[in-house]
Amino acid sequence: MNTKELVQSLSNQEKNFDRLISVLLQKKEAIVANDFDLLDERIKNEQTILGDIDTEERKRKNLIELFAKNNSIALKNFTFDELFSTANNLFVSEQNNIEKLRTSIKDKAGRIININSQLTLLIDVSRNIVKERMMTLLGNGKRSLVNKRI
Repeated sequence: MNTKELVQSLSNQEKNFDRLISVLLQKKEAIVANDFDLLDERIKNEQTILGDIDTEERKRKNLIELFAKNNSIALKNFTFDELFSTANNLFVSEQNNIEKLRTSIKDKAGRIININSQLTLLIDVSRNIVKERMMTLLGNGKRSLVNKRI
């Protein structure tokens, strides 16, 4: 077990985040285009990617635990941040690459949060439009356009 495997795990996670951003943007386009089949496909893709992200997180946590054990480093949570801050002298040769990957992953996580908030807003607006249309069609009382009894 060496530092290159941990760096590769970070790189894999960065690629997973890229894939997630792409699918979220496609999901946004599907909502705007009102394409339910495309939206369903994108949601399935999103779930697959989220599973890949979770798998990579577990893999990296196991790698960190093994690395800490092999190098006699005491860690509580086995996170990369904890390992890097505790034993950054073990990552001297990869330090620049690690910093770039960490910054990139943090930026992409922020972008994912931003896209998700946009998707939430789109869905809320869509719900309100549907609700208003239903109120117009069904009305409040005697002035409805559609007879509810039918």
